[in-house]
Amino acid sequence: MREEAIHEKLPRLVVRYEGGRIEPLEFRWGVREFRVRSVNARWVDRATRPVRYFFSVTAESGEVFVLSYREGEPVWYVDSVIVT
Repeated sequence: MREEAIHEKLPRLVVRYEGGRIEPLEFRWGVREFRVRSVNARWVDRATRPVRYFFSVTAESGEVFVLSYREGEPVWYVDSVIVT
């Protein structure tokens, strides 16, 4: 397995805001739609300004993605994908 850097804006992302937490549910990358099966990890990079929030997610297709957004910005990114 290896991690392939992507750093592309996502044209569509559905998230749930509940109990002060953000949970990605589905997103479109290119022409493909992905439903999130599970959120594997979440972390915050406070060394950057604005602060960046990251989510490692497993799609129903089995692919693992790292998604992120910058605090105060409405744009989400697919930062990387784990390639097997």
